[in-house]
Amino acid sequence: MTGPKGVTVSVPGGLNAGGRSLWVEVTGGRDLDAVQRVQLEEACRAKDRLDQLDALLRGDATSWCRLVYLARDDVYELRVDGALAQANSTANVLRQLLAGVRLSEEWSATRPQSRGVAPTAATDDRVSSLDRARRAKSG
Repeated sequence: MTGPKGVTVSVPGGLNAGGRSLWVEVTGGRDLDAVQRVQLEEACRAKDRLDQLDALLRGDATSWCRLVYLARDDVYELRVDGALAQANSTANVLRQLLAGVRLSEEWSATRPQSRGVAPTAATDDRVSSLDRARRAKSG
């Protein structure tokens, strides 16, 4: 599949349309490290689950279930419990995973969250703790 900047990206197998689209949009034209790729892949899976939960909540029972006729019984009952709670929980997981990918400012248009030491005069408050650690490691 080709990303927005014409860069060919390897989309993980098993993703549906929503997950594939998210993968292509995020990876197009940029290199991700191994941790970012794993988090993004999980975010794409969460996106697919959210799409399926949304379809289920809108009444599309074929998105995750089907009725099976049992000859001994003339009554069918389909009960789906907790779909809305699961959708909300999965949406929170998706937000956390995408925040964990920590893409550059050029893509996100916002600076990455800085966790850890509060900025002081001795630290650059525009650089995330992850970027400071990478800089320290590289010398």
